[in-house]
Amino acid sequence: MAACSYREHYSGCISYDMEFDYSDHGFLFLLEIVAGAYTSGCGDPETDRESYGVEAARGIPVLLPDLEILGNDAKHRDIAMEPRRIIWRVYHTISLLHTGRLFRHIHWRGDMDIAPLFDVIITTPSSPPPTLVFWRTPPVGSYKINTDGCVKDGVASGGGIIRDSSGQCIRAFFSFYGDCTILEAELRAILDGIILAQRLGLSVLWVESDSTLAILCITKGGGPWHIQATLRHIRHLLALDRDTITHIFREGNQVADLLASEGWDRRYYYEYSSHDLPRRHRSLVQIDRFGLPTVRGL
Repeated sequence: MAACSYREHYSGCISYDMEFDYSDHGFLFLLEIVAGAYTSGCGDPETDRESYGVEAARGIPVLLPDLEILGNDAKHRDIAMEPRRIIWRVYHTISLLHTGRLFRHIHWRGDMDIAPLFDVIITTPSSPPPTLVFWRTPPVGSYKINTDGCVKDGVASGGGIIRDSSGQCIRAFFSFYGDCTILEAELRAILDGIILAQRLGLSVLWVESDSTLAILCITKGGGPWHIQATLRHIRHLLALDRDTITHIFREGNQVADLLASEGWDRRYYYEYSSHDLPRRHRSLVQIDRFGLPTVRGL
């Protein structure tokens, strides 16, 4: 089929220098079906899916922002809302989004086969290489608190463990928080760990969490209003000029993660001593004590 010049069809609107060959660009057929649905006055995604098939339904989300512009042109500028013009607008929008790197690999999931029809080359992003994560013992004379928060089905819990400079468990806990956000659960677990340490008479604390956001809220401030009381309480108890708070990857925070899940399962507050810590918890503590790494990124 002969090439079709867009300048030829849109004189009086916008000058388009692009030329496409119907035989080489199957996307024109795909988009023309969708354009036909809208210019015929249908415009309902479910109706389009029934009338024009899955291919038409896949194109509809891309068309929506452009259709508003084209609709305004038809209403206020007497520019016909023609299928070919809709096709060009969609192609142009996708090209701009791709060039500006706003269309990424994940956005084409399920539609990889049609991406090349828009001159979009999809490359699978390379995964970062696996890294080893170690739990570090605190300095002699100080104590380390590892905590974690957990939210499942809108219900939150938390847990944590306090260890000495040899990596031995001093005390562990889990707690149930009910209805709250994951950030609030992370902060409440940190607060519970600090309160427990002070109740045991422990000072010079190293608090470690796998929530970067929780740590930033404590050290830098900010955050939503509903966590401010918890933040004030943490800052009141934690002497940042003496104590330390740091981030650790979840792979190095497995004991606290297990305790937080236990809090969700049991729905109450409980403390373990070093003697009644369950076998699975003790195994993870020993792995940390011996300096054995866990692998992140596999």
